[in-house]
Amino acid sequence: MFALDPYDALVPVYLETDIPRRIAQTGTAVFVEVHGEPFLFTAAHVTDDRERGELLVPTNRGLSPIEGYVGYVDLLPETRRSEDDVDIAYYRLSSEFARHLCHHFLPLAQQRCELISPTLEPMACSASGYPASKSRKTADGAYTSEVFSFRGVSAAPDAYEKWNLSTDINIVLHFNKKSAVDPATLKSFPTPSLRGISGGGIFAWPKGQEISDDWSLPKLVGLVHSFKEKEGLIIGTTLLPILSAIQLGRMKGYGGVR
Repeated sequence: MFALDPYDALVPVYLETDIPRRIAQTGTAVFVEVHGEPFLFTAAHVTDDRERGELLVPTNRGLSPIEGYVGYVDLLPETRRSEDDVDIAYYRLSSEFARHLCHHFLPLAQQRCELISPTLEPMACSASGYPASKSRKTADGAYTSEVFSFRGVSAAPDAYEKWNLSTDINIVLHFNKKSAVDPATLKSFPTPSLRGISGGGIFAWPKGQEISDDWSLPKLVGLVHSFKEKEGLIIGTTLLPILSAIQLGRMKGYGGVR
């Protein structure tokens, strides 16, 4: 079974550390099936947190360490992740772990993913994920969070030039928190911080459905990796680099993951 509503494919990612000893939400991932195989797509700076602790996601066993092969686009020598304009990573999940994940989530079908050139014409997109500020620990020790979407319009080529971004690989959306509105009522709506939606999905709405609330319509076209609040820009990456990385992983047999 696949997700009709892409919200069902969005997964909060938590980081468990020993020093300090805690569990905190660190990002978002998108549960996707590609060529009949289960994946979590996310941002590379989210998987980088494995150096500090263990990444966990909700399953039928509670918060569980992610099991699978990790692939990502390497940094150039002497480059920091904060300078990385691609910033994508994926887990090729083990089949058993994917079944445990399906207790709470459903994968997005490959047919709901699309390769695009965002600068060809303006389009409405939603950047969706789990804001870290909405993560809570309940009295019984469980962790909860809420999914949010931030809808904006893709930027013109000059915005890409200004920030030295690729019009083939990157997606830039205009989003001003101060002027955000509820798409259902078009009234002002106070949005949470976007911290935590890194690795979440960018979904493109069909032409003529720019303010629709029918979530069976949009397709996954990219992944979020940063937000320039002062400039009012959400920046992400198209699916091309992550699909290319997956092809390389397939050639390596995903390290033996089945």
